[in-house]
Amino acid sequence: MERPNFFIRSASICLCLISLAFTVSSLPVHAETLASGEPESTIGWTQIAAGGTHKIAVKSDGTVWAWGGNRSGQVGNGGMGAPVESPVQVKNISNVRGIAAGNIHSFAIGQDGTVWGWGANTDGTIGDGFETTRKTGSGEALDNQDRAVPVQVRELKQITKVVANFAASFALKEDGTVWGWGFISVPYTKIPARLIGWTDMTDIATGYTGNLLAVKSDGTVWTNGKNGLPAQVEGLSDIVKVAASSGSSYALKNDGTVWAWGQNYDGRLGDGTTVAKEAPTRNPFLQNVADISATSGGAVYLLKDGTVWANGTNRGGQLGIGSYEDSSIPVQVKGLTHITQISSSTTGNSVMALRGDQTLWSWGDGYVGDGTEWWRTVPVMIKSYENQILEDIDTIKVDINGKAIRFDHSPVLIFEKTMVPMRKIFEVLGATLEWEQSTSTVHAIRGQTRISLKIGDQQALVNGAPVELDAAAVILNDSTFVPVRFIAESLGTVVAWDDVTKTVKITTPSTGK
Repeated sequence: MERPNFFIRSASICLCLISLAFTVSSLPVHAETLASGEPESTIGWTQIAAGGTHKIAVKSDGTVWAWGGNRSGQVGNGGMGAPVESPVQVKNISNVRGIAAGNIHSFAIGQDGTVWGWGANTDGTIGDGFETTRKTGSGEALDNQDRAVPVQVRELKQITKVVANFAASFALKEDGTVWGWGFISVPYTKIPARLIGWTDMTDIATGYTGNLLAVKSDGTVWTNGKNGLPAQVEGLSDIVKVAASSGSSYALKNDGTVWAWGQNYDGRLGDGTTVAKEAPTRNPFLQNVADISATSGGAVYLLKDGTVWANGTNRGGQLGIGSYEDSSIPVQVKGLTHITQISSSTTGNSVMALRGDQTLWSWGDGYVGDGTEWWRTVPVMIKSYENQILEDIDTIKVDINGKAIRFDHSPVLIFEKTMVPMRKIFEVLGATLEWEQSTSTVHAIRGQTRISLKIGDQQALVNGAPVELDAAAVILNDSTFVPVRFIAESLGTVVAWDDVTKTVKITTPSTGK
């Protein structure tokens, strides 16, 4: 498979890789076996929530992890004070169905619909009936009721979603009612209270302060009106999702179009202007949108093709374009493909995204989670275990029958040939592998097909017949890598290259995909 020039690595680097491979060729083939000894269940992420000062994510094993500012315990690891630069486990909670992050406080929803909160409790934002009081002027805590580990918000049950902003929190119940607590307009309360008139809702969102948006089951949108009662946003129908930034609101229609209204500083409405819009206006640049989110200064969009776009202010680098330039029209976040989830800080300037292979990507201001305190203007990968090998955003990806494959070691390019980890791909395709130590040979069996491949040889045997390889198989990081074309030739699959998303697409004829 020929590659474009910008994919070519230097010959000296490739030679070093091959040299390294042969120095460890006596190792057994354990592609995708973690050098750290981590179990498979701890590899990868499944949920994300970006807060104003911190971030939260759930691992594949159901544990909750957090990082970022921690002066009020919002990371949930039992401490308060210094920022946490890399993910640490939130104590006393796991197996959650949802997470949320406000400016300095956090929430998790248990599988039973209960809610647990931690972090700053100024204005009663946790909802446990207590409140941190502070000295006027200095902000010094007079009675510190912040929570460094999760505590149950006992008034909440059967909850499906929680959202939070600078000083307030809201929850959506299974019966469609909405509950609020903290510094909300009506009432101000340290324990959750059911909001009058907010019924039959299917989605909720909040922005920088106490503004609240909700979608009703009939597809209409409602927002704070007089005395906190819901007031319908005219001109919207068939809406499935809402998002809010500071003074601006966004709605996603079931046809994939986006509608926005409110303030338009720095082009946060994304319509190419900086003129405020009182009534919802369709974004003329977007279609086929699958999900929406918002930072404090603009919107973030997940398209159905798995790419991510953003507009508005870029003072934290949250547009992900490699600079701090604002944009009044949606621009594509650099390098992200195969994305399935997005989350943005409505009180800050940071964004996270989950890829189909359960890798987590983070960018914007604050502590993105990569172990540094630097802001990131393009997405960086956040490890799910200590020894995980970091990818950059242009890493070659692999789809098998339309599903993104998660690797411990990513595909590499050697002498213009795409080399992929053999074990993971063969096993997904239904083959079993054996390692012959004495000859450094891999044997793979799939149905009536038997393949023998010796490390370092440029010829394999398929049912006893020799097959020439584009490149010799090598071992890198205790994993056997083979040229991708060999998979097509040996297992009867179809292999294609998507240059836009930098993806190797492998399909079996029976799938029809």
